[in-house]
Amino acid sequence: MNIKLSLNWQVSQSEPLNVDPILFVLLTTIQRLGSLKRATDDIKISYRFAWGLLLKWEQFLGQPLVILERGRGAYLSPIGEKLLNANVQLLAHFTPELENFATQFKQDFESLLDKGKTAYLNIYASHGLAISTLRDLINQQSNFKLDLHFHGSLESLKALENGRCDIAGFHVPIGPLAKNIRTQYLKLIDPHKYTLLYVVKRNQGLMFKPKNADKITAISSLTNADLRFINRQKDSGTRLLFDQLLDADSINPNNIKGYNHEEFTHMAVAAMIASDAADVGFGIAPMANKFNLEFVPLIWEHYCLAIPNHLGESESTKQITELLGSAAFRNNLSGYPGYDASHSGNSVTFKEIFS
Repeated sequence: MNIKLSLNWQVSQSEPLNVDPILFVLLTTIQRLGSLKRATDDIKISYRFAWGLLLKWEQFLGQPLVILERGRGAYLSPIGEKLLNANVQLLAHFTPELENFATQFKQDFESLLDKGKTAYLNIYASHGLAISTLRDLINQQSNFKLDLHFHGSLESLKALENGRCDIAGFHVPIGPLAKNIRTQYLKLIDPHKYTLLYVVKRNQGLMFKPKNADKITAISSLTNADLRFINRQKDSGTRLLFDQLLDADSINPNNIKGYNHEEFTHMAVAAMIASDAADVGFGIAPMANKFNLEFVPLIWEHYCLAIPNHLGESESTKQITELLGSAAFRNNLSGYPGYDASHSGNSVTFKEIFS
């Protein structure tokens, strides 16, 4: 059983009017392609339907969402951009929370339906595309169900140590910075109590719109007072990594405009930049690609699973290991820039990861 929760818009004047989700898809595609005809062909809806949908909202709002000009194609009006940007931000901000809620509800609900016949494994993990791919493969191909909850790396490891989850997913930088943060991680995961399973190697860097490419070339560019930065939350591995990068370049966080403006996922950071609520952020390459942002790579990192020793030889761990090393997992990640799955599924030592 899969349970998905979604956000729906409703606008009211005298009578409530629901916003068809296809409207946001249409606006997004018009913004990308600059043509109503090309947009309707791309998303496979009729030109007549799209025209009628836009006309309905123009009559309701008193202003058009899209400007159509002969010889110039189509582009979003200011209110069209405002509506689309708001939806992008809402989806990015709330989708992980909705997924977490749906995951927990599904487990509770299915336990009532099958009266404990299905085995579940709870994973708390830092947000990322590789771990989401693993969840989907497990739920499709394994004889147990994986309940994935997105939390920061440190929060996930704390949950593991406190018994609130079975396995924790976390990421640490490759190179000298790993030694700087090692103490904080090893306070939470005792090498004698846990084994490490390699998920993926991935790249993190700066994300920004193409119009700011001449202003952003390195982490030192963030001190430009004209740039609005958006950060990740405390206790996330990405925030810890970013602070280490600042320290390595002797950059004072107080000199970065927006340093205290926080979001909880890579997707939310990218969405805020795409919607012009911020100019630059730090995150993974695929999210920059998803939102048509530029990306300046800064550092590679390991993403691993911490597994308690008592689960090391369990059937569920064996299946996770096999799926991480499978062609299906690698093929799913092959289209993501900044991801390297060549060592996925390998058992690794604490020394290899934290040295």
